[in-house]
Amino acid sequence: MRKTATALLATGAGLSLLIGAKAASGGSPRPALAAPAAAAAPSGAATPGAPAAAPTPPPSAGAVSGTFPGSVVDTRYGPVQVQAVLTSGRLTDVTVLQQTEGGRSTQIDAYALPRLKAEAMKAQSAHIDVVSGATYTSTGYAASLQAALDAAHR
Repeated sequence: MRKTATALLATGAGLSLLIGAKAASGGSPRPALAAPAAAAAPSGAATPGAPAAAPTPPPSAGAVSGTFPGSVVDTRYGPVQVQAVLTSGRLTDVTVLQQTEGGRSTQIDAYALPRLKAEAMKAQSAHIDVVSGATYTSTGYAASLQAALDAAHR
């Protein structure tokens, strides 16, 4: 009887430690650009596990203005492409040029794209959080936006 009680107590303590360790490793929301690049980037553009692209630097004196299309990013559910509008170096608009289509993808994009635009406008960069349930759209959007911002600063 004593061995059974000791075994149950040890098992309960071990289980509590495992659950506590798992809860502590939850972390914060992950940025869209930190997702594996192979799922969102065109073939040959990035490798899985590659470091995320650095956010676009803040605007400086004599900053650029104009409209800059991003690259087309092929996702599992279709291509995503955005266009960035900059005024005096500030991101003033993001327009979706291509998005995934068909079935559930249309519904997901209708939900996710306005949130992604709001995030990008707030962050003034492509360093934005993934929209839950729209991981592929989010990573494609962020990668295309980063390409547009890179083109603006060349």
